[in-house]
Amino acid sequence: MGFQQALSGLNAASSALDAIGNNISNASTIGYKAQTPQFADIFASSLGGGTAGQVGIGVQVSDVQQEFSQGNITATSNPLDLALNGSGMFRMNNQGTITYTRNGQFQLDNNGFLVNAAGLQLTGLAADQTTGAIIPGSYVPLQINNSAIPPQVTSLSQVQTNLDSRATPPATMTAGTLTASAAPTTLVIGAGNNTLTGSVDGVAFSGVTIPSATYASAATLATAIQTAINSTASPAGLGGTSASVTVTVNASGELMLTSNSVGTTGSLGNGSAVAALTGTGATNLALIAASAPTLVSGADNFSTSATTSYTSSTSQTVYDSLGNAHNFQLYYSKTSEPGVWQVYTSLDGGAPSAATLLSFDSTGTLKTPMPLAQSFTVATGATTPLAFKLDLTGSTQYGISFGTNQMLQDGFTSGKLSGMSVSADGIVQGTYSNGKSRNMGQIVLANFNDLNGLQTMGGNQWAETPTSGQPILGIAGTGNLGLVQSGSVEESNVDMTAELVDLITQQRNYQANSQTIKTMNTIMQTLVNLQ
Repeated sequence: MGFQQALSGLNAASSALDAIGNNISNASTIGYKAQTPQFADIFASSLGGGTAGQVGIGVQVSDVQQEFSQGNITATSNPLDLALNGSGMFRMNNQGTITYTRNGQFQLDNNGFLVNAAGLQLTGLAADQTTGAIIPGSYVPLQINNSAIPPQVTSLSQVQTNLDSRATPPATMTAGTLTASAAPTTLVIGAGNNTLTGSVDGVAFSGVTIPSATYASAATLATAIQTAINSTASPAGLGGTSASVTVTVNASGELMLTSNSVGTTGSLGNGSAVAALTGTGATNLALIAASAPTLVSGADNFSTSATTSYTSSTSQTVYDSLGNAHNFQLYYSKTSEPGVWQVYTSLDGGAPSAATLLSFDSTGTLKTPMPLAQSFTVATGATTPLAFKLDLTGSTQYGISFGTNQMLQDGFTSGKLSGMSVSADGIVQGTYSNGKSRNMGQIVLANFNDLNGLQTMGGNQWAETPTSGQPILGIAGTGNLGLVQSGSVEESNVDMTAELVDLITQQRNYQANSQTIKTMNTIMQTLVNLQ
């Protein structure tokens, strides 16, 4: 009789309905994987080993498989909501008991551990609390360090600017002069008293010859001397160089040699200058006498508060050892020397440093060796002096307006933890109020050779079994492990449409098996009525 077969069919249909109902009820459960019962027919044992003509005795549930296919990923507003895009599971610690899950809804507990709703701790690799370097080794519960990140003193400043090659020296720079100690004793210039040697702004001239003649006045002689020094025809004159002089006679009848340039290499930081003269002409013209001639160097008259005393400027924030911010200023002054600039630096508007020479070649490329040492006294209680390197590598001198192309420095102030983020490879990173970030750890993922061999623990958790094999641990994005997607969750992979269709199918199966029992009951009743 078919009662046994029908009864097993009812049990099978009931199991299928249970699985369908469980899937439907978990359609909104994050990380849930749909269950599918698998059935097998049943035959009575046969000693002969053959099954020809043998009728089966029903059906049984051989297994309940879970479908570990990818669920849809939905964005959330919580950065600690994590979805796995691909294979793998999160590894959880429940007071030493390890379980695995696809539900990535995490939060921080009162001790700073990343936990799920049941309090299970997410595990991974720890990070160095100072450097943020991920520490390889054993997997531990991930804990967020809420302490403030310490400040870092500036050790290097990198500034790239373009200095306008068309710029002219600041008007406040003045030229230097060399005044003779006495008026010329004679205006007759001839062999033996007609050569001069000296320098202007560091550019030397040697053996310059003054034309032999009897000059009617000191002014006429001054013109001849000026022409000779500045001429290219004179041996080793200044002609063709960046330097030149103007020779005049003052009210006392003294010859005065004045540099025509300002702020050049000859007297860095002091405008320009004319060095004392030597040679036969120097003696006969009383340019060097018993008392030395008066040498006056020109002055830059640089001041951080006088915008006319420099060509361009820029500034940058740097930090001392306590994280106090300071305003680091750079001032650029064009000189009359082609391709030559002076740079001054200052901290918080204080006294400027001595000028440093910047030299550019004909292509506008900076040739001055870098970096430049900087040192400033600070009164904040931090380490003093505040010393760091200034690197202007990459700065240029082109015929376009002044501009700052890059400004970097490696210091920062202290910062409080203000947010969290998780990268695709599972690195948990804290962001701080000072704009810095630091690694807090890295999530570990697990995979198994036989996922269906895992034991379902409830609460979206699975446990390892001998059937599943040992966990294959690794970092997201390596091997066959998927990637972590922060601010997202993986929805249940239940296909509601398919489940509803299966529900109808299993309902019909249940009804059909019930009909079998009803039919068999009718047959039995017929047999009873035959008595």
